[in-house]
Amino acid sequence: MTPTTGRPWRLAVAGCGAAAFGLHLPLLTASGAFDVIAVADRDPARARTAQTQFAVPRTATRIGDLLADADALVILTGVHDSLIEEALDAGVHVITEKPVCLDAVRTRKLAARAKDAGLLLEVGAMRAHDPAVHAALAHVPEPTGGWLVKADGVDEATRRRLLPPGFAPYTFAQDPPQPVPEHLEAHQVTALQILLWQGYHLLTALVLAVPGITAGACRLDPAGQSLHALTEGPAGEPFTLVIRASPAGVFREQIHLADTAAAATIDFARPYEPTTSTRLTTADGTTSGFGDPFTAMWNAVDARLSGQHPADLPTSADLALRVEDLALALAGLARPGIRTRKEI
Repeated sequence: MTPTTGRPWRLAVAGCGAAAFGLHLPLLTASGAFDVIAVADRDPARARTAQTQFAVPRTATRIGDLLADADALVILTGVHDSLIEEALDAGVHVITEKPVCLDAVRTRKLAARAKDAGLLLEVGAMRAHDPAVHAALAHVPEPTGGWLVKADGVDEATRRRLLPPGFAPYTFAQDPPQPVPEHLEAHQVTALQILLWQGYHLLTALVLAVPGITAGACRLDPAGQSLHALTEGPAGEPFTLVIRASPAGVFREQIHLADTAAAATIDFARPYEPTTSTRLTTADGTTSGFGDPFTAMWNAVDARLSGQHPADLPTSADLALRVEDLALALAGLARPGIRTRKEI
């Protein structure tokens, strides 16, 4: 559904990296529900290239110009919270990449502010819309244990292929500093970054599968690149989370859930590849060909903007807070790994 005037939702897009070129802009500019009216990027050449490639009316270099006439701001940059605040200042809805922020306290304040103003703060928790995840939960609705694993050595190369010639993928190192909880030590901040930058999709699936999940323990490897965490369900059910560095070309993202009678394992498609290759394995065999969670996510955004989301159901901002709270609790428990004799 579109606004009461009958026109599509007018979107301004901040950030023209691989996610914009490879996912968001192709879908949004082809949709009848949305109209991308402006794009911006810290590299003006990227914005101009996106404008030309996707027939966007204009580019902008200042946030006020970007938000002019927009119903919603789509944030595809590395740092989100400052842009969210500026959009809310302007009375504009927000759809942002995850996480909202590395500081859950600030996320909570932004979510409350949006709610008080009657504005949407939609967070791109794609796994919340993933048909494979919901099929697994239908098979194991109340899991009593499981594991979640991610090892991604393909992301940078994949993002490079999505960008026009001459542009390199952005990295988190190029972003401005982000606010982090003051009580965390340096290695705990590293753990928080790994959890929210690399493990967000896993954490989303975990909090959906086990609403009462809590942090148990967390350990970093000596290099500060891989993480092993233990979490527990309401009755102490064990769920293990592993996020590890991997060689180039190696990829695995897998979720396994089980109870006393059933089990389900999801092997997710590689980043930016068709989700039809995602596989769900149960005692009945292997299923694939699932629908695109990314398209489902934007359909949900349209429904929320149209007021079709029931007031008694949690919003994606509520889900984001659960994810960020769990990540913060795990990071607060993080201990640096111990080097083995072989590594010394």
